[in-house]
Amino acid sequence: MKKICRALVIALAWSGLALSPAQSFDPARASVVFANLAADPNLKDPSVILIDPTTGQTLFESNSEALRKPASTLKILTAVSVAKYLDPQMRFQTSLSLASETGAVVIQGDFDPWTTLGKGTADRLGITSINYLAYSAQTAVDRDSEIKTKSLTIYYNGIYDSEALSMKKYLKTRKVNATLKEVSAIAAQRLVEEPIMNSQSPTVTQISRYFTQWSDNVLSERMSRIAARAAGFTSDAKGIAALYKSVLRDMDIDGSKIIVKDGSGLSHDNRLSAAILGKLLLKIHTDPAYAKVVESLPDGGINGTLNERFIKTAPQAIGLVHAKTGTLNGTVTLAGYVESVDREYIFVVLADRLSRSYSAAKLARDTLDRYLGKIALPLLPVIVITQVVETTTPINTTVSSTTP
Repeated sequence: MKKICRALVIALAWSGLALSPAQSFDPARASVVFANLAADPNLKDPSVILIDPTTGQTLFESNSEALRKPASTLKILTAVSVAKYLDPQMRFQTSLSLASETGAVVIQGDFDPWTTLGKGTADRLGITSINYLAYSAQTAVDRDSEIKTKSLTIYYNGIYDSEALSMKKYLKTRKVNATLKEVSAIAAQRLVEEPIMNSQSPTVTQISRYFTQWSDNVLSERMSRIAARAAGFTSDAKGIAALYKSVLRDMDIDGSKIIVKDGSGLSHDNRLSAAILGKLLLKIHTDPAYAKVVESLPDGGINGTLNERFIKTAPQAIGLVHAKTGTLNGTVTLAGYVESVDREYIFVVLADRLSRSYSAAKLARDTLDRYLGKIALPLLPVIVITQVVETTTPINTTVSSTTP
């Protein structure tokens, strides 16, 4: 018998040595997973589509043309519309000035969509605090009149009525009676006596990223109206609907039958199809003009509205699902991209026939996540162990494993 000689070779993927590549979920297998997903009773006959972005081929569909409730996946259309019609570096301005009239201030703005009441939140996110604006107005008038004011007139233009009312309520807690007077931009400028402060919003890109990641309904609604106005439509629900249809038409997607009642997805009357959202995700997938939209989608188990998803249901999918969530009573939706080693798939699932309970929604979300977890596979280093044992009859054994 020959002397036994054993050789052990370990090659890591980044070393450039011989590798045994991890196997991605090929389109045929991914299609089977989505067929099972569409048939799962926990999702109650959803509208589903699965697309291969490298070929543009639809791999699987079920009820994909049916108009269903999109919930907050509608915000994808808002983000795309904002990217198309607004300057990504634009910031919204809000200024406060003493008025030429005693005991009065002037607030001028361009309808900053992102404001808050609390100064702490404003400082943390770098946004305008309505209460701090009111506080600054009061202290400026006190300083100018050299007495503690008990009444204050606020002339305003370019801020939302709800914000003006919030300032009035805040000042009441400080024992100041505020009188609100909305004026034209020209009249506001004529009333300005002395500038006090100027506040600006984050950039349009930062705002869009925030409402997409965290599904902020007020922010999304306001940005959709601003985009509609920039596109030449009215800044109301009809204008938003016209905006979305125009954006889809420009991308050669037939959106003529969609029903849009808002820019946030809160309305139960909104209707989109999985096919429309899937085609939209395909169009923006590699288009540099919409790269920030794709990047802003929440990452499963990491951030945004997906930050707690997949951790228990499908931990192997953490960081590999990039998608917009949606939830209404009786509705759970998800639309975006899932990575499988060196492949990527576009998917849309609109499940809007669930019972209106928290347990039904949670079960639907968990079910959906588990199916995506079957496809999601990381691109990780691969270890190839080759063991050769020499005997009178040589035996070659190759063992391949993927490092965790």
